[in-house]
Amino acid sequence: MDERDFSDARDSTLDALKAFVAGEPLVEGLWLQGSLARGDADPLSDIDAYLSVDDSAVDEIIGRRELILASLRPVIAWSDATTPGLKAVHALLDGGVRLDLFFEAASQVGGQKRQAIRILVDKTDLADRLVLGWEAPVGVVGRIIAVIVRMTRQGGTWPLRTLRRGQWSTFAMMELDLINAQIAQLMAVQIDTGNFYQNPFSLYRRVSPDQQAVLDQLTSEALAALANRDTRAMLMVHLKVLDALVREGHAACAALGVAYPITEGGDAALNRLLQDAWPS
Repeated sequence: MDERDFSDARDSTLDALKAFVAGEPLVEGLWLQGSLARGDADPLSDIDAYLSVDDSAVDEIIGRRELILASLRPVIAWSDATTPGLKAVHALLDGGVRLDLFFEAASQVGGQKRQAIRILVDKTDLADRLVLGWEAPVGVVGRIIAVIVRMTRQGGTWPLRTLRRGQWSTFAMMELDLINAQIAQLMAVQIDTGNFYQNPFSLYRRVSPDQQAVLDQLTSEALAALANRDTRAMLMVHLKVLDALVREGHAACAALGVAYPITEGGDAALNRLLQDAWPS
């Protein structure tokens, strides 16, 4: 399969979804959100699709969710959403199509602001009721980022334990997460506060080329040290990771208008601890 195959499979799924909604009297409309609505999707982007369902039929339609998915495309795997109160299914369909399908009561679709909308089927007045204008709450995100900065400093000492216990696989997981989830998130929120709410797997695409280069370099050095189980080389990489966490933490807090929560002395103390206690 090439990228065109992925996009063709996704387009076919959207066509099938539109046909389902057009022929289902209990569903009043269909729209997209996410990258396909914003216009920044690529051939591998997933589908964030929303159904406006007659209030009295929401439970009925959700009860038919597996049959609905199967009518769109052969289903490889699916699951219900785990977020409390969220009525949605997440599915992997034939051809690599990723579909997040949300069910909203028709009377409630105008009750929240949305970042971007692309209406595909509108049987009633859906276009008049859907409301744009969502903006990420900078103050809320700033406070959470400050907490995350504190947490990653503590988590930055876990290698002292995992390596001394010989847990190389656990250490590898944590080190790559620090780089490609934590540092990447700090980079991404500097560009757009809304990136805080994006899937961690999409963060790399949302940072600048220079930031991508930093993530790539740290990842490459970490993988090389891990492959050789070279504890000294891993210490050098980990110290670079912490430097990046400090640098990007300062920049993210400044962008969000919150105080960086750790003193210069506190960051230096962690650096000394790692160098003194790192396993040889």
